[in-house]
Amino acid sequence: MKKSLIALAFGTLALGMSEFVMMGILPDIARSLGVSIPEAGHLISAYALGVCFGVLVARTRPLKQILLALTALIAVGNLCASLAPNYWMLMAMRFVSGLPHGAFFGVGSIVAERVADAGKRTEAVSIMIVGMTVSSLFGVPLGTYISNVLSWRTTFAIVAVWGVVALTLVRMWVA
Repeated sequence: MKKSLIALAFGTLALGMSEFVMMGILPDIARSLGVSIPEAGHLISAYALGVCFGVLVARTRPLKQILLALTALIAVGNLCASLAPNYWMLMAMRFVSGLPHGAFFGVGSIVAERVADAGKRTEAVSIMIVGMTVSSLFGVPLGTYISNVLSWRTTFAIVAVWGVVALTLVRMWVA
């Protein structure tokens, strides 16, 4: 398996956790920030809006540079979410965290196809997307557990660290 595909899978794992862990930690966030669970649910919508706006990234740079910027945004958005002092700042950081989502999948799919061996383009893209599956099976339950035991802030901090790992791997392994 090509290392570049592993780097892309690490990125999709970070995106999957960033997106889906909110459902499990929503009650913890609502309680911590003194808002109702339905109000806290708007944090999911903020991420979704970020996804919508993030796909508007124009391809004016080399693909690797775009991937580096997107993975940096994963890390920064989740780090800032972990440090958000109030509901509105967390809302803004959820929007920022959503920005790289769609664009990463689009650019990552192009990169995966380009590095694939002949006749293996679909397989290469599926390897990249496996990070999302792993996040759903293991990352989100783990993030929810960590939020219950420690804090929702710790969960976002861990996603930020995973984003830095993905950034490092993209820098080293994606051509």
